[in-house]
Amino acid sequence: MKAFSILFALAFSLPMAAQAQSGAWPSKTVRVLVPYAAGSVPDSIARLVFDRVQKATGKVVVVENKPGAAGMIGTDQVAKAAPDGHTLVLAPSGPLAANVLLYKKMPYDPLKDLAPVALVAETPTILVASNATSANDASGLLKMMADAKNRMAYASPGAGTLGHLNMAYLVSRSGAANIPHVPYPGSPQIISALIANDVQMAALPPPAVVSHVKAGKFKAIATIGPRRSSALPDVPTLKEQGIDFEPVGWFGVATTAGTPPDILEAIHRYIGAALKDPEVASAYRTQGLDVADLGPKAFAAYIDEEIVRWKPVIQRFGISLD
Repeated sequence: MKAFSILFALAFSLPMAAQAQSGAWPSKTVRVLVPYAAGSVPDSIARLVFDRVQKATGKVVVVENKPGAAGMIGTDQVAKAAPDGHTLVLAPSGPLAANVLLYKKMPYDPLKDLAPVALVAETPTILVASNATSANDASGLLKMMADAKNRMAYASPGAGTLGHLNMAYLVSRSGAANIPHVPYPGSPQIISALIANDVQMAALPPPAVVSHVKAGKFKAIATIGPRRSSALPDVPTLKEQGIDFEPVGWFGVATTAGTPPDILEAIHRYIGAALKDPEVASAYRTQGLDVADLGPKAFAAYIDEEIVRWKPVIQRFGISLD
């Protein structure tokens, strides 16, 4: 009987030991920081994906909005957190990659202080203009920008975001001398400004603009990306309109550098499972997003490619945020 008890104890303890050695995650409450306002696209993605992660793990997952400083306030908290994978950030390219090209000084180095976990979504952006503008296509809008008689400004969800970089490129392409950039906390505020004609242009993700475009509150000029958006299939790409510029927006999850690789893989497994949920794919399509799923190593390589892609653009047009 004693021998049986020992064998039973060993049989029970071995899986537990293996689980501990493999980097069981999560072992406590998980914080997911979204460095943009509530209602923004990354906020929507975070709540959609991590609701399923919470159900799968049985642990509490709290999504917190920490907007400001081009996404760097919230992301900096993750960079300085304990390297145990329990503090995550879900963000677009800016705070995870592009800002390192734009700022001489940052509170953290995204390439050194963050550990990529997963790419979770890709999306084109939509170049939109207020109804007060006369242009209805990309070439017409660029001509309007170039004419100093037209007082125009463009909005973005913050300095260094893809919306800012896209618009900065187009303004530079137009040859305009002075088109002000007006940063807002997030897409909802930009929508209101476009409708009121406080700003005349923006490049925003399809989920932020599709209902307003269809309602005629402002107009879609072009899709910025390699293909048309499924949410707005009638809107041609910039390349179709003669402008060879087609970056894609993306959203990813990162955690603190130094987090053990097995923990990174464990987090990705839960995220990857959430992304396979048909309801997630359906919700993505409704918002004009494409499901993307890259794990830690592949996502790290993806970020490196983004740096290579944007560096010559930023240098060529002298885009700097310091």
